[in-house]
Amino acid sequence: MKKLGSGDVGVNYIFMTGVVFVCAFEFILIKPYLEAVSALTFIWMKYMLAFIVLCGIKLARKGRWPFSVSDIPVFILLAVTGEFLYYLGSYNAVNYLPVALVTVVIALCPVLSIIFERLVYKKKVMLPAILGICVSLFGISLVAGVDIAMLASGRLWGYVLAFVPVVSVNIYNLIVVKLTSRYTPVDIAIYVIAATVVISFPTAVGNLPEPAFFTTSFIAVIAFLGLAVGAFGSFAYINSINVLGPTTTLLFSNFVPVVSCVFGWLCLGETIMPLQLIGGAVTLIGCASVIWFYGKERAQ
Repeated sequence: MKKLGSGDVGVNYIFMTGVVFVCAFEFILIKPYLEAVSALTFIWMKYMLAFIVLCGIKLARKGRWPFSVSDIPVFILLAVTGEFLYYLGSYNAVNYLPVALVTVVIALCPVLSIIFERLVYKKKVMLPAILGICVSLFGISLVAGVDIAMLASGRLWGYVLAFVPVVSVNIYNLIVVKLTSRYTPVDIAIYVIAATVVISFPTAVGNLPEPAFFTTSFIAVIAFLGLAVGAFGSFAYINSINVLGPTTTLLFSNFVPVVSCVFGWLCLGETIMPLQLIGGAVTLIGCASVIWFYGKERAQ
């Protein structure tokens, strides 16, 4: 029997499916605390724990620690594009646009990824991939409840801010692809997380909640964020970029609004409309078809 590892395509499909669920559940967990704890503080606590966990795993495996001082600016750039610009753009865009519309704009990430791959790697643009992404975007629009009137009501600055994560995450992916020739996915995750922790430290530590706020439930939330989202999510995403490619990896992010909608219904009692159910099915079909198409292409 073939021994499966982190370089196996099927294993990475499972990894990214897990990332979709933990990222969708993250929003459910932090929602009750966002008024008292800033998003930047959550980011710092999450990645501080993730850094400790990944370093512990690395030490336990007694692996090498390849590192070049000249790459420090690169890892800082990854932290800025993959974390800070992503959240800065999306969080501020909701001040100008409905959340549903921001969700749809961010879902354009795979579209820009195809353009980047064409420009940088000269990859041929395949019609089935374009069609599948268009179908998934339509499905997400139904899930989010976007209509023509909503599109017309958005302010230009809101669209610009919402597009910042689309650009930043694609820059992040391109840099990761180049780094995989010198570093393992675990190494990249550790160094990017370290840069994120250092950059966010001054602001986050200055805004930590009072000691009484650290109840058992809050500590459990931080533990989940650190282990599932920070450690596992960071490694799985970077590893998937290496194995599946940037576009396929980004397509999994389009599942997050659908799963978040289901979690909101199960955990918060939020209502799911029939049109959202249809949109969820359409999104799943669109994304799954493109992932299958790219997987078949890479196997050839």
